[in-house]
Amino acid sequence: MRRYFRLAVSLLSVAILIVSSGSGMTRGQGGQVGGGSLSGEAMGGAALIFRKPGNPPLHTGSSTSRTSAGGGRISNTPKAKAAAAAHERVIARGNAARSAPTPRYTEAEQQYKLAAAEDPNDARAQAGLGNIYLDQGRFNEAVEAYRQALKTDAKYLPVYQPLAYALVRLNRYPEAIETLKQALQYDSSNAEIHNNLGFAYVHAERYAEAVAACRQAITLLGQTGQAYKQELQNRNEVLSNAYKNLGNAYNGLKQYNEAADALKHATEIEPKNAAAHFNLGLALYSGGRYSEAIAAYKDVIKLRPELAGAHFNLGLAYVAINDKQGAEQEYNLLKPLNANMAAQLRSLIRR
Repeated sequence: MRRYFRLAVSLLSVAILIVSSGSGMTRGQGGQVGGGSLSGEAMGGAALIFRKPGNPPLHTGSSTSRTSAGGGRISNTPKAKAAAAAHERVIARGNAARSAPTPRYTEAEQQYKLAAAEDPNDARAQAGLGNIYLDQGRFNEAVEAYRQALKTDAKYLPVYQPLAYALVRLNRYPEAIETLKQALQYDSSNAEIHNNLGFAYVHAERYAEAVAACRQAITLLGQTGQAYKQELQNRNEVLSNAYKNLGNAYNGLKQYNEAADALKHATEIEPKNAAAHFNLGLALYSGGRYSEAIAAYKDVIKLRPELAGAHFNLGLAYVAINDKQGAEQEYNLLKPLNANMAAQLRSLIRR
């Protein structure tokens, strides 16, 4: 996914911000020299943590007295057994088509739709449809499919986070918030959901609620002595993102010192993540802590020497403390990286 930088107008209040063409960047995309990844968030380098949803599980075993995914009982007659086995094969074909080395999405869609027609009470069929729509960036269709799955079975937990992700990609943050809050009714100790809720609150400009959600994620990750819940979560990944989202929230409240403290924690957890250092620099700069911002931007440049925005922001910080020699040095380094940024920095140096 393409990444670019937006040049801010104000010299002393806002520096270059890291932004991207999508709201919900996943970790591991956009690899960088020095490790880590540059995320799409303008403040904090955080992201909605998203993991590609797995295929709907298949029902195995000879017992037919089990409960279907939609909550209904499956009959124990030979005819019902045969129908149930045939239904599982349809789900399996949909799964196989999606998981092929070159996914066969048209085939998968046909199979999941067939499964939904065969058993409207099986949430797995609609979940499978939602997954293939999400894979293809068909977010509106993914939302409808996932919501249909939840109408069938409100406790079908694998659907909630992909649904929230699709809503985020559509910039439908209030709906994403409600979806994640519903998920917490069934899985209240999942730190990843609390982190993602904090992310959505930030984008809805509900900053105080974002602070509370991120702090709950941090608590659940064991920073206050409570046990960490291990599932699909990677502790440091979730913890770093929770601190970065917390920094976002404090930034929205214009509490720049608190934002810097949160982002500093993120850099300690992921010292090679350039985005965390970059946005720590932003928070420090916004709080008027220019010397510390300079140190943060130097850390970014150690990791990403070719990152034009870091050189520009470092130059701005030098201008803010009236160190024209330092600013000129960054101007010279910036010229071959981004001529437009260099010209704008030069005009600020000459003021």
